Amino acid sequence: MSTQFIGEGNIGSPPEYREFPNGNDDPRRLLRLNVYFDNPVPTKGGEFEDRGGFWAPVELWHHDADRWQQLYQKGMR
Repeated sequence: MSTQFIGEGNIGSPPEYREFPNGNDDPRRLLRLNVYFDNPVPTKGGEFEDRGGFWAPVELWHHDADRWQQLYQKGMR
């Protein structure tokens, strides 16, 4: 089962890229990211305060893994 979530966060650890054998076909590719999604809440002074963000594992497969493996780095937003 797959869940779709759209959010903006920071990559918290170096991305992990792996390839899995797939018989005679091209290997299956996986890029794993650990991302922190913050929860900015506006204050009365017009500033924003982080309230209760969360960490989430993110996986990119196949062509997406190939495309982003060289770009994504720890700390990127």
